[in-house]
Amino acid sequence: MLKGKELDALIEQRGVLKGLNSTLGITAITMTVFFILYAILLGKTASDQFLGIKAWIESTLGWYYVLVMFSTFVVCLYVMCSRVGKIRLGRDDERPEFSNFAWFSMLFGCGTGAGMLFFSMSEPMIHFASDWSGGNPFLSADVKAAVAAFFEAKQAALASGLMPGDEGFPVPDSRVAEAAAGGIKLTVFHWGTIAWAMYAIVGLSLAYFAFRKGLPLSMRSALYPLIGNRIYGPIGHTVDILTVFGTIFGIATTLGLGVEQIGSGLMSLGLIEEKSRMVTVVSIVLISAIATLSATSGVARGIKLLSTFNTWVCLGILAYFLLMSDANYLIASSITALGDYLTDGVSMTLWTARTPDEQVWQGGWTIFYWGWWIAWAGFVGMFIARISRGRTIREFILGVMVIPSIVALVWFGVIGSAGIYQSLYGADMGIYTAAVTNWDYAGTLYHSFEVLTPGIAATVAKVAALVVVIIFFVTSADSGTLVLGRLLAFGRRPPVQQRIIWGMMLGAVTLILLLLGGDQALKSLQAASIAGALPFTFVLIAMMIGLLKSLREDGETMIENEEHIRKMIENEVRDLS
Repeated sequence: MLKGKELDALIEQRGVLKGLNSTLGITAITMTVFFILYAILLGKTASDQFLGIKAWIESTLGWYYVLVMFSTFVVCLYVMCSRVGKIRLGRDDERPEFSNFAWFSMLFGCGTGAGMLFFSMSEPMIHFASDWSGGNPFLSADVKAAVAAFFEAKQAALASGLMPGDEGFPVPDSRVAEAAAGGIKLTVFHWGTIAWAMYAIVGLSLAYFAFRKGLPLSMRSALYPLIGNRIYGPIGHTVDILTVFGTIFGIATTLGLGVEQIGSGLMSLGLIEEKSRMVTVVSIVLISAIATLSATSGVARGIKLLSTFNTWVCLGILAYFLLMSDANYLIASSITALGDYLTDGVSMTLWTARTPDEQVWQGGWTIFYWGWWIAWAGFVGMFIARISRGRTIREFILGVMVIPSIVALVWFGVIGSAGIYQSLYGADMGIYTAAVTNWDYAGTLYHSFEVLTPGIAATVAKVAALVVVIIFFVTSADSGTLVLGRLLAFGRRPPVQQRIIWGMMLGAVTLILLLLGGDQALKSLQAASIAGALPFTFVLIAMMIGLLKSLREDGETMIENEEHIRKMIENEVRDLS
């Protein structure tokens, strides 16, 4: 495999480096503009087309997505536990650039942190008792019926003037408790080990071939063991352009969701009366400006400082719920969810819908998430690779796959359980009424603060949550800007001007879609991202094969070296004796 000066010489000889930036940049911008115009001008037609493709994938290829995601988990587990786990992502004497705390913080800053905050309370409650009878396929019909009966009885009791604790007020039984645990378990399943295993595979492949083998930190490099120097040709260009495209629209969709949650936070604080275009414009401009400024300062300062600060605030939010809600219930619920997930995790991962109703549910939840994670894999994986140089493969997989899963368990276990507890034992039905059609994902968390601690404490909690929301979306846009710059600079550190351009472009794309296309354009964008994950699954499979092939060769070298050392020691012992 070519390294260092040999690689630079090859690239220079072929004229790849000189023309690559302009080729990828022009192509990416052209595709971006085309999609924006297509989504805006055709409106509902474009949305219906993308949603149709998404629905076909979910109903026809659900089993394929399930197998791909499970394969990433198996490969990660195998590599982590094998002999090659002690190989370092860099020189043998190299050590990590960032502390463990800063590293973990940045993992969430670029990964699922924004989404975890958005769905922190609403998703566990939906899986617990949406429409009262529930759509969760992992709950039995008897359990769902018990949940429906409980909430109907509670609603009737409140209407008659009874309050929790009064004689005759309904009390949840063991079947309702089972449903509550099932809601937390299913949420952790969607945000835990399987999702991060896929990110770990992409990040590990990029870090291994870049820092260990001397190839550019670019998506195409992971295909080197399979196609060799052809990664510098059309195949490599296509892979990188797909990654650029997915990054731009993945970030744009995330920023669109961020605007919703920022608007809900400002309304909850009484700073605005309703969401408006002005709020949208100011939010996008603010996030884009901070993200661009952070990106120009580099990973070691901008993203690191913001991510570390956000981690401390998130810990404060967890402490708030433990103090203001029933801590015993929250802790017990989290521990129960851990046990249930360890017991049922594999069967849940391989569960595939068989009936039309099950297909609708799995397509709307699990397959949607799997497609979403795959669509983000290039962007998140490359950023994780960038911040992981110097770590061993075992340390990398343990940190990327296992630790975030534990954090997801604690996060959803505490905050989700707080919402469920209030829906079971609280007097306020409000948003805690389980039978809802249009769930207010963005406003659920803010409302919970008002229910738990009215007054100044609720205001402080809302402000903290709003700050976390803004910073999570800033770090997502920030890391996306750096990834785009590196992709178009062929894995090298992008110049400041290029980072500024891409930071502004991310904000502009989001703003145009939100202002001109509205909700319909965002739905088109979301569906297109999921559909776009399908071709990337083939890249993902090739990456796993190439990684295993190259690691096997490294493993054989390790065995030869260890055998040589063993013989030397035996000879020394023999001479001494």
